[in-house]
Amino acid sequence: MGTRKIILQEVGGLSYQHEKYHVPIIHTDIRTSNILLDRELQQKIANFGLIRLLPEDTTHLSTKFSGTLNSGYVAPEYAIYGQLFEKVDTYSFGVVVLEIISGKRYKDVDYQLVTQNLLDHARDLHESGEHLNLMDEKLDPSEYAVEHVVEIIKIALMCTQPPSTRPTTSEAEWEGLIELMGTESRVVGGLEFLHK
Repeated sequence: MGTRKIILQEVGGLSYQHEKYHVPIIHTDIRTSNILLDRELQQKIANFGLIRLLPEDTTHLSTKFSGTLNSGYVAPEYAIYGQLFEKVDTYSFGVVVLEIISGKRYKDVDYQLVTQNLLDHARDLHESGEHLNLMDEKLDPSEYAVEHVVEIIKIALMCTQPPSTRPTTSEAEWEGLIELMGTESRVVGGLEFLHK
């Protein structure tokens, strides 16, 4: 439950910054090194040096890109076009979730003698139905349900889709909560979530 708790706290924190605070805050630098944990595994979002405040009644902001391009956490529309809106953080969150699940950094994936980034590797495994091959080998299979892993990977992949089909953080948070409680079926961003 610790991994799921961290993931849900992270998306809950981002959702609060984007939609529940009086001025939407876009972090722009969500990455595993900026998620701090206390003794009870309560997560804290750190490094607010690059944040942007979204002006009232504005859906996005055009700005000059700030950050590291080759990290893998940066949404393409921000890195290439300087288009900044809350879904930029959603993209980064999806990459962070894949790193947490796999125990690998974005650029540390070698699969069948082919080097690819973690996101491409996760998409390939999703398309072939081999989701569990993404799991960190150090995780004890008795501590998680296979269907939860598959759903969490789907949420991460949904968060890294193009902006038009990428959810907001509150939609990703909703999917994560439903996944844990498990009573609904829904299609979001072209991915079907089946819940028992």
